Amino acid sequence: MAMAWPMPMVAANPTVAQGCFGKVYKEIYNGQWAAVKKVPCNRVQLEDLQREAKVYKKAVHPNIVRILGPITIQDFKYVIPLEFIFGEDLETALFKPQQSKMRLTRDMIKTIIRGMCEGLLYMHSKDIVHQDLKPDNIMVEEGTYRAVIIDMGLAKFFRNGLNSATDMGNLEYSAPEVLTWGVQRSQSSDVWAMGKIIAEMRSGVRYPREHVNPRTVSTSIRGSVYCNVVCKMVRKNPADRASMAQVIREIRQVEKPTPI
Repeated sequence: MAMAWPMPMVAANPTVAQGCFGKVYKEIYNGQWAAVKKVPCNRVQLEDLQREAKVYKKAVHPNIVRILGPITIQDFKYVIPLEFIFGEDLETALFKPQQSKMRLTRDMIKTIIRGMCEGLLYMHSKDIVHQDLKPDNIMVEEGTYRAVIIDMGLAKFFRNGLNSATDMGNLEYSAPEVLTWGVQRSQSSDVWAMGKIIAEMRSGVRYPREHVNPRTVSTSIRGSVYCNVVCKMVRKNPADRASMAQVIREIRQVEKPTPI
């Protein structure tokens, strides 16, 4: 249960992100910079935030954002302190060159792809479905190029079953079965979204969702060592799609210093 006690923070800094339900601020928390998520109490159920916090606590991994403390209440807002990543989101790095401070090299791209896949594999090993993977929800740390999966607001535990999620998450990174067949989001739909992200990283262009399939991918990133595995990730039928365990085996193999 959230408790209303004084928060160990300084005054709020400028907003670093804004969503449907609240904002994220850069603030000092327990002596370190934090991304502090603040959601008005009348915008969301406490149980939803507690579920989100439970996901963070279970999915502790270098490529998944960390929760730094308990949910509290301050000024009629629920407050969640999260790890602050010094860098920028992958959306900016890939598709907003005028705003981006990063110029991604092949080695940097390898590091990012490996990191975000390792993070997603770990989530799936804990029976967690992210449900909202997209470049905006992957941070890239400046200097190290560590990829960090963020925003677990829609994540759910797979074993406990998922609520209907056909109207949740983003559309452009939604797998075919979610939008066409109306099925619930799953680990397999996470894999599809990650495959689309990797294909866009290698091609340098954003794919219309309806054009993401093995044939298109094999044409656009032919010659890349990621081509084969991405084609397995974006198969239309989720039963035919690779799992993250299968994906990461191939990703690890292509880390060898060969051209991509």
